Amino acid sequence: MSTEKNPMPIQEKYLLTSHEASIYFNIGIKNMRCLARDRSLKISVKIRGRTLIVRSKFEEYVLSLLADNPTEDLSVSPLCEVNDFDCT
Repeated sequence: MSTEKNPMPIQEKYLLTSHEASIYFNIGIKNMRCLARDRSLKISVKIRGRTLIVRSKFEEYVLSLLADNPTEDLSVSPLCEVNDFDCT
């Protein structure tokens, strides 16, 4: 059976590409790639040169941010600032 004809819904996948994760979590693709590259967050795995986001780990990360700062604006990540050339 071809996966192209019957793709698995994003919410059922365990590993997401940066593009899929940016759509699912409504985060810009550049910020998602930057977060995925940050090894200290432990939200991604690298398989055959591709960085994939572990959906459940990223959900935990977002929930921990909300639990730590429920009233703060979380719109800009300190990890992915405009002048950060590593995350382009």
